[in-house]
Amino acid sequence: MKQPLLTSLLALLLCLPLRAEDILTLGVFAYRDKPVMEAQLQPLVDYLSQQLEDGRVVLKALDQEEMEAELARNGLDLVFTNPSHYLILRSQNALTGALATRISRERGLATSALGGVIISRAEREDLHTLADLRGRRLAIPGIKFLGGYQAQAYELKQAGIELPGGVDLAELGSHDRVVEAVLAGQADAGFIRTGMLESLVAEGRLAGDEFRVINAQHLPGFPYAVSTRLYPEWPILALPHVEARQVRRIASALMALAHPHPAAVAAGIEGFAPPGDYLPVENLARSLRLPPFDLEPVLTLEDLWQYYGRWILWGALLVVVLSGSTAALIWQNRQVRLSRRQFREQSRRLEEVIWGTSIGTWEWYVQTGETVFNERWAEILGYRLEELAPVSIDTWLRLAHPDDLARSAERLEACFSGKEEIYECEARMRHKNGDWVWIMDRGRVVEWTDDGKPLRMSGTHQDITQRKRQEALIAGNEERLRTIFEFLPIGISLTDREGQVIDCNSASEQLLGISKAEHLARNYQDKDWTILRPDGSLMPPEEYASTRAMTEGRPVHDVTMEVRTPTGSTWLNVSATPLDHPLYSLVIAYFDITGQRQAEARQRLAASVFTHAREGIMITDSRGHIVEVNEAFTAITGYGRAEVLGRTPQILSSGLQPPEFYTRMWQALAGQGHWQGELWNRRKDGELYAEMLNISAVQDGTGRVQNFVALFSDITAIKHHQAELERIAHCDALTGLPNRVLLADRLRQALARCRRQGGAVAVIYLDLDGFKAVNDRHGHGVGDELLIRVARRMQEVLRENDTLARLGGDEFVAVLSDLAMAEDCIAVVERLLMAAAAPLRVQEWTLQVSASIGVALYPRDDADPDLLLRHADQAMYLAKQAGKNRYQLFGVAGAEPAVVLGG
Repeated sequence: MKQPLLTSLLALLLCLPLRAEDILTLGVFAYRDKPVMEAQLQPLVDYLSQQLEDGRVVLKALDQEEMEAELARNGLDLVFTNPSHYLILRSQNALTGALATRISRERGLATSALGGVIISRAEREDLHTLADLRGRRLAIPGIKFLGGYQAQAYELKQAGIELPGGVDLAELGSHDRVVEAVLAGQADAGFIRTGMLESLVAEGRLAGDEFRVINAQHLPGFPYAVSTRLYPEWPILALPHVEARQVRRIASALMALAHPHPAAVAAGIEGFAPPGDYLPVENLARSLRLPPFDLEPVLTLEDLWQYYGRWILWGALLVVVLSGSTAALIWQNRQVRLSRRQFREQSRRLEEVIWGTSIGTWEWYVQTGETVFNERWAEILGYRLEELAPVSIDTWLRLAHPDDLARSAERLEACFSGKEEIYECEARMRHKNGDWVWIMDRGRVVEWTDDGKPLRMSGTHQDITQRKRQEALIAGNEERLRTIFEFLPIGISLTDREGQVIDCNSASEQLLGISKAEHLARNYQDKDWTILRPDGSLMPPEEYASTRAMTEGRPVHDVTMEVRTPTGSTWLNVSATPLDHPLYSLVIAYFDITGQRQAEARQRLAASVFTHAREGIMITDSRGHIVEVNEAFTAITGYGRAEVLGRTPQILSSGLQPPEFYTRMWQALAGQGHWQGELWNRRKDGELYAEMLNISAVQDGTGRVQNFVALFSDITAIKHHQAELERIAHCDALTGLPNRVLLADRLRQALARCRRQGGAVAVIYLDLDGFKAVNDRHGHGVGDELLIRVARRMQEVLRENDTLARLGGDEFVAVLSDLAMAEDCIAVVERLLMAAAAPLRVQEWTLQVSASIGVALYPRDDADPDLLLRHADQAMYLAKQAGKNRYQLFGVAGAEPAVVLGG
């Protein structure tokens, strides 16, 4: 019975379906390339699968957009991402919260914090601080990366650089691409998260000295290079639909993971810690206005009414009551302030008028004699008001001049009787210092008695002393002005408004050649007067200075005109000024400029010649200081006019002419008054130039020299052309040494001196040994350079008065003149052999040749120049046959070779 029962139970169990395996999908934010991320984290996923008894974990490396899409369709169970992305996911999805926070490991140190790194290529010397990043091109993996953008953006904001506006951002998608872009020079700098540089170095993809960390921070205990402050490391979190038992197992497994475990080693982490505080990340996102804090909350009117409706009603009622009460009080106060303001304004204006006009005031109670003076009344007389107290009408009578009292009494009586409404009287009053001050008193009766008598007067007390003095001065000057008017050398005419001359002075008669009576009988528009412009055309009346001054109502000065009268023609400079005068409407002043016009014409002609002459012109004073130059001077010398004025022509000196040259020049100028010749001078830029110079002395009426005028032209081109023709005719084109023509001339001159003065002449014929081999092996370019260098060396060992010539190819002839004895040439010949045989570096080769030399001596060999050359040539061939690199003298008798003296 028991056996069948057990068999049936076993069959029933075998028929039950097996429980399905749980699969949890872990979505990881791929901040690096996805294959790299999968390789690093797959051991961690395998480890978590081993910790689940009835399930396993599957890895998905996703970018942020892919991860958000997977979350939207519930395709993920676990999420491992950066802290800022965690904030966004938390705001968009129902999450359980972080299970754990990653702990990174580097160089044996563990940390649960991350930061941002700003890198540039190591050779960029212009990038050291955050300020150096302004306006640069920056590579970033993306703006949602905490360590790859947001941490750096926060630091730059603190430094005054707002992103993205302050730089040129390039989003590349991953940290690896950022590093590659900076390394390739496609970006000035890049943003990556901490640990990235160390990982790339460990992987062998990056050398440690290729990059520089900008704004490097040295944080104790933090193992990575970092440019920003630190934030909590990545959280790992579970979605709400994951079973609680699986969440606990995952959390336990994460907490139990230690660094020696292969999964931790592969992921480059120390392990996991309890969830960190992500408030700093939230504060960063709020400061940068990043998701999910990039939108302001919307507050509606409905919200306001719901929460504050009762308070709004009570507040509105209180505002209405207070507004009504306030308006009433304001209106009343405004009326009071307005009245007070008007009173103060009137008082202020009166005080300002009195103060501004510096006028004293007085009041006089006529019946009692009592007076009231202000402070200014006393100041005008030099007193303080208290010094005059007590004041009355007697104070005025006591200070007034006795001679003026009767006139004042007369004016007062006219005012009291009603004949005059205003009292006005000028009187002198005694100043405190004893002087008399002229005073203008004005006033009127302001209050009368019932029977028509004056009760009170008010008035002003004004100092007119200055005006009285001016009037006296004007009166005294009138006669003097009339005298000056008559005797001025300038013609002056006064006209009325119709242009009729009503007054003129004596000078006008002389200038115009007519009498004063004739002058007064006409106006300036009479047809007997012909007035011309400076260009000789007829000047219309509207251009006259007098007409323009009347029409425009302003002074018109310096109008130049030619006035032709029946008696002659005169050039005048005319000015006219309108007058505010009852008799005179216009004053016209004019003076004779006929001589000036003629002088100006001569000056214009001279200036035209001076300016447009193609020859340079320089004018100095009698001491040789430059007073004027023309434009051609500047064009030839390079010196501007301002640079040479006041200086001497010494600034142009080249130093090529000896002092005696200038001595002869000054002797010619002193004796003959002029000098002409050629000389070399130096331009401003240092360049030498030749000039043909003519100098003339300018004398005054007494025969004393006032100026020197130098006229010169640049003949540098002519001189260079002559020199070039000389060089072509007499010099070798390659080495610049004398050719056959110049050699023959030098040899004839040397022989002629020897015949006159005695001594000896040596003719040296030199041929280079081995030169053809150099030419054949290295080419003509190297051969030519070798010839030039050897010729220069041989030239250096000769004496100053010796001649070295090139006949052609590798043949040279030297003429040693003025030898005391024939044997004196031997030392020079030996120096020539050494100079020719010394090695030379030509381009990349070290080359060496030698010389075979034949010598003919005069007068030992009493031959003509051509025969001497042939004898030296024959001796050279004997030296070459004897082994080269030696010299041989030509024998005196029959062209036989002499004994070899050296080799």
